Amino acid sequence: MVSVAQLVRAPDCGPGGREFKSRHSPHQKKIAMNKAKKPIDAQIDEYMDYCTYTRRMSEMTISSKRHTYAHFVIGSKCHDIEDLDNTAFNRWVKYQTEKGVSSRTINTRIAHVMSMLRYHREMGLNMPIKLPLITKLKEEPARRVFYSASQIEKALEYADKLSWLLIKICFDAGLRISELRNMRLDNLSGRQIKLVGKGLKLREAYLNRETYHKLQGWIKDNNIKDALWVNRQGRKYSVDELRIKMRKPFYAVGLMDFYPHALRHSFGTDIQKKGASLLEMQQMLGHSNAQTTERYIHGLDGQLKNLFAKYKG
Repeated sequence: MVSVAQLVRAPDCGPGGREFKSRHSPHQKKIAMNKAKKPIDAQIDEYMDYCTYTRRMSEMTISSKRHTYAHFVIGSKCHDIEDLDNTAFNRWVKYQTEKGVSSRTINTRIAHVMSMLRYHREMGLNMPIKLPLITKLKEEPARRVFYSASQIEKALEYADKLSWLLIKICFDAGLRISELRNMRLDNLSGRQIKLVGKGLKLREAYLNRETYHKLQGWIKDNNIKDALWVNRQGRKYSVDELRIKMRKPFYAVGLMDFYPHALRHSFGTDIQKKGASLLEMQQMLGHSNAQTTERYIHGLDGQLKNLFAKYKG
């Protein structure tokens, strides 16, 4: 995965963007860089160290933040936080909107960037941006996409081995795509999956027998030693790459509204229809409270007409 540093760093630049001459040693370059204003990649790295080692945020949160900051650098065209103003910040928001990013996602990213800016301001970094002038976007209603077991089975008919496993594991175990992407051999114990999920919470889930046996075949055929989802060169697939692979079979059957988290909603709705109580659903989804679980209950979606006819005539 390309790091923020790789996206924005000019490796042989000193103060004012001037190139270092070859006569400078690496040590001299480091001293010169330290005397100069910190470029945005170093400022981001400093904040990420704080999140990782002081706040001890989860791998999932760290990954989400890094993804946000990489796009922030591109969209805002900011190379130093000490030069960041509201015009550049609004440029980044507009950039995302034009790319079709949802208001809900943009607001989550705004929160990530605001946290970093508050950290640097607290650490004494001066910046012209006025944080009180930053407002979140008005959000559209949350997407409520879920599929029936028969729809998922239909999509699986068009899936290759990898896509089949990705889709089926999410539907069997209710995994988030970040949890799916981070799966390793040591997360598996028979059909049991143990992993650290959102909020550093230990999650436990299970695969059905068919999925388990196909996963074992994948591990053997691809000589998997650690991370489960790697390409032929041994590089771990990114979330975006997995999303694309999962989406293709659904597009093939005309389900154009697919996104990976819909499978988690499908999991919740499926177990609800099979009789799971709210408490059971909460435990199986790995939620801390029942209010969150209620967002995944779609068993009555599309049934209001029949319900009114039944109870009100």
